[in-house]
Amino acid sequence: NGYIGKRHLFQAMREVATNPKGPVPLGFTVLRVPFFLEPGYSKSEDFEESNYDRLVRKWGGAAEFEAQKNRHGLKERGLEVGIPKFKLDRVASNTFASHRLVQWVTKTHGINKAEQLYNELNFRHFEEGQKLNNRLMLCDAGSKVGLDPKQVEEFLISSNGTEQIVAAQHMLQTMNIHSIPTFLIGGKFVTSGAAHARELVNIFRRIENSGLGAPESVFAEALGIPDNVMEEHMVFS
Repeated sequence: NGYIGKRHLFQAMREVATNPKGPVPLGFTVLRVPFFLEPGYSKSEDFEESNYDRLVRKWGGAAEFEAQKNRHGLKERGLEVGIPKFKLDRVASNTFASHRLVQWVTKTHGINKAEQLYNELNFRHFEEGQKLNNRLMLCDAGSKVGLDPKQVEEFLISSNGTEQIVAAQHMLQTMNIHSIPTFLIGGKFVTSGAAHARELVNIFRRIENSGLGAPESVFAEALGIPDNVMEEHMVFS
């Protein structure tokens, strides 16, 4: 689950960034790469499906889904990272608009603002069950994190950023990345699945101890991310 994976990632980054142990302290730049769990969903704002129905369909039946849910331990894993609940009957929809918005905010306002928006969207969808393809919700979420809702709406009405997201999808397919969370670190280190914060800390400490960092990005060029944005570091409170 990407919501849980994000929490583990940020726990690990915060620990390493605020407690440096190597010759050169690490700074972290997080670039979100759009990934679609249901690429076949209609982009129409009218289309929606219960997440429960989606998962029953995905796993081949209600009994099979219940068995998978018990194996996955989503509730327990969420509680471990401070997520009090997941709304099982949240509304599933095409996520192209929300991904496109996060990319636009990254390019125009930087990674920290984009991450604030990403946090807000995660909360609204996973915990409150809101639909990620709802333009009014996206504008309201943008306003909540300090963006001009009129500018957000103008962007969403346009098709800006579509070409870059399509290019990133082709790259994901070429790299055989078919699930989330998947972390590409400096273009070299790849970890996926239910990665725990301690595993990520170990990777970051190895990079820190090398003194060389891991500055490369696989997706920045395809997504059209400016150099000044890639030089920005996450701020940890």
